[in-house]
Amino acid sequence: MTADPTTSPTSGVDPNTPSIARVYDYYLGGKDNFAADRELAEQVLKVAPNARATARANRNFLVRVTEAVAMAGIRQFVDLGTGIPTSPNVHEVAQQIKPCAHVAYVDNDPIVLSHARALLAGTRSDVIAMEGDLRAPEQILDPPPAACAHQLHSAGGDLPGGHAAPADRRGPAGVGYSSVQVMEVMHSLVLPS
Repeated sequence: MTADPTTSPTSGVDPNTPSIARVYDYYLGGKDNFAADRELAEQVLKVAPNARATARANRNFLVRVTEAVAMAGIRQFVDLGTGIPTSPNVHEVAQQIKPCAHVAYVDNDPIVLSHARALLAGTRSDVIAMEGDLRAPEQILDPPPAACAHQLHSAGGDLPGGHAAPADRRGPAGVGYSSVQVMEVMHSLVLPS
């Protein structure tokens, strides 16, 4: 990324304020991060020297889980807290195994959404990027975006990766969820009773 020190009013991206998505991108060896992100990442490594290895292991796990779930016959995926697009992406992995796989990438970070939408430009309509907060999973699927309503209300795989919403963090509606609770809410919205 360019080191433009100004905030883009249209994107909401401030390159001087670290973003955890861009820090994660830095740990994965990506190029979509700014000096402020790299500085924070290096500070974290001083107190958590395994952070880079953990990020890479998490990414490898996401790929393996996507492969396993697709091989089990699941063809609908919701990638919660997707982060900066990193190859291989969930749709690439899933569609290699299940060509009919549908994927919704969900994040609340403007730079993540900008990158995801640019990456997906010209791809199939069954792969989308949408704004959403994993701390408020009921808002992601209820009501579902018109572009994917036919996809998200049927059985599928939820991929929260290494993103947990701590119980003491509050979502937009003032509700806090643990990662297990996020999955329970997603399943209650998607799977019939």
